[in-house]
Amino acid sequence: MIKKIGWVALAILVIGGVALYPKLKQLRVDTPEYQAPGELVLVNQGWSPVQRQQFHHTAQGTRLVPYAWFRALEQPCFLGCEAFGKQEYLGRFGFLAGEMDPVLNPDGLPVGLARTEAFHDPVSGKTYPVLGLTCAACHTGELHFQKYAVRIEGGVAMIQPTMFQKALGISLVLTEMLPWRYSKFEEKVLGPQARQAAKDELKTEFKGFVEKAKAEMALMQERNIYPHDAGFGRTDALTRIGNQVFGGDMQNPENLAQANAPVRFPQVWDASWFTWVQYNSSISDPLVRNIGEALGVRAMAKLYGADASKFANSVDMQGMKKLEDLLAGDAPYAGLRSPQWPTVFPALDGAKVAQGAVLYRENCAGCHMPPVEELKADLASAAPRYWIRNSTGKLFLDLMDIKLVDVGTDPRQAMDFMQRTADSGALGKGRMSAAVGLEVVTKGIRDQYFMKMNYTPEQKLDWMGYPAENVAMVRAKAIYKARPLNGVWAIAPYLHNGSVPSLYELLASKAQRGTPAFWLGTKRFDPVKVGYEQGELPGASRFDYALPGNSNSGHWFQDGERGRGVVGRALTESERWALVEYIKSL
Repeated sequence: MIKKIGWVALAILVIGGVALYPKLKQLRVDTPEYQAPGELVLVNQGWSPVQRQQFHHTAQGTRLVPYAWFRALEQPCFLGCEAFGKQEYLGRFGFLAGEMDPVLNPDGLPVGLARTEAFHDPVSGKTYPVLGLTCAACHTGELHFQKYAVRIEGGVAMIQPTMFQKALGISLVLTEMLPWRYSKFEEKVLGPQARQAAKDELKTEFKGFVEKAKAEMALMQERNIYPHDAGFGRTDALTRIGNQVFGGDMQNPENLAQANAPVRFPQVWDASWFTWVQYNSSISDPLVRNIGEALGVRAMAKLYGADASKFANSVDMQGMKKLEDLLAGDAPYAGLRSPQWPTVFPALDGAKVAQGAVLYRENCAGCHMPPVEELKADLASAAPRYWIRNSTGKLFLDLMDIKLVDVGTDPRQAMDFMQRTADSGALGKGRMSAAVGLEVVTKGIRDQYFMKMNYTPEQKLDWMGYPAENVAMVRAKAIYKARPLNGVWAIAPYLHNGSVPSLYELLASKAQRGTPAFWLGTKRFDPVKVGYEQGELPGASRFDYALPGNSNSGHWFQDGERGRGVVGRALTESERWALVEYIKSL
């Protein structure tokens, strides 16, 4: 029997010359053991329990697999396998346990997974239920301290999307190849009394789905598109969105680009009221931003063929609007609020906070603006200093953009986006920059929906979030934005690429920072240095500074001329700790 299983495993490795993911045996050790959350602590961030559920499970029109398949799939193994959707298994990839809800989450899916009841496939024309990701998957954090699990809505999720998709791919391949596994899958999907015609149809659809996934993975491997795994809590978001849109949706492999600019999942509170979002300050329109995000996590669009200009797609525009309204509220600071330091963490030192407030104004406020209380007061003033009012009367926070050469942090995220181009193919726009291409596609999808709904100009502005007037809705510059630091204590690791493990290490000189080893994957929080615990964790991702996009240079505090990576003067040890304490209070 052992020999037979060995030959089956070998067959899986070489089938079709592609083998979705070769290291089957390593799958169960490439992720940490399930981290039980302990006693859940919900910080008041301005949302009701219903609003939290809506954020966690409102569908965006994305598709991982048909929903019935997900419910029937087993974990990647050969015999005695448990359900793939078991929380203890999905938790190994970082997914947080969701709450049961008879409408939004009747099956108790983890946070960030949602059932779309009527997913419309723009290629096949079929409509059916699917499992998809929502923005909550990457933007809901949890900090474990002692017996507590502090939930951070809109924060940084410590999930491993690459390993999750790898496990899902292996599960699908094993189901296709192992007869005893497929027979159980078939019965769960169709029921024990299914007719042969239904079985034949399922077999054809399943085989086609898996073969397409294999072909896609083979292409990515052949072209070395994703040579490095970003690990927990990070992904090369803009490159992946571009690859899905320009490569997959346009069906043009020549448009694929190598992903070498991983970023940490950003916090999303207040973002609806920024003039520009994304780390490289590249998108101004919230709806364009959200459509792009949905496309990047497997919403479908048909951007090839004679009907490419129709922008047929699966994006759930109503769901997107609901999610954006939850985040934004009807005015700045009326939607999702940044979290306050919770009472279950060690109490703040008042004297250090007061000392740190002075240091913050001296070293940080010039780029990151004053504390939120002052920004709120400025918002209500007759002549706001930090806010821009557009022609509709809406105010937007005008964040400071810092040149790459000045902040000195890893430039790849901004530069890769600046330098990328794509052939627009059937859209007829010739060769485009990535910025122009994403604007063409996302605006095309948006405008087709507006036309279908026959929206008035006022309704269109409402859906677009009343954006500030800008030359373009997507741009590409050699800059990174500096945003206010309210709630920043809850979003480790730091810098845009997550290369600095704690606030304490962030407030360092070049010599002090060095390249300290740390691992991504734990949720255990260190409230002193303010970051996740840094000790080695089996199955976690060791941060490799040598990989492209992973430099922890820049944003140094040291004496000398500002710029070229120096953002503040050298801090004494006591000053570093005082500034850390103050930032905890924001």
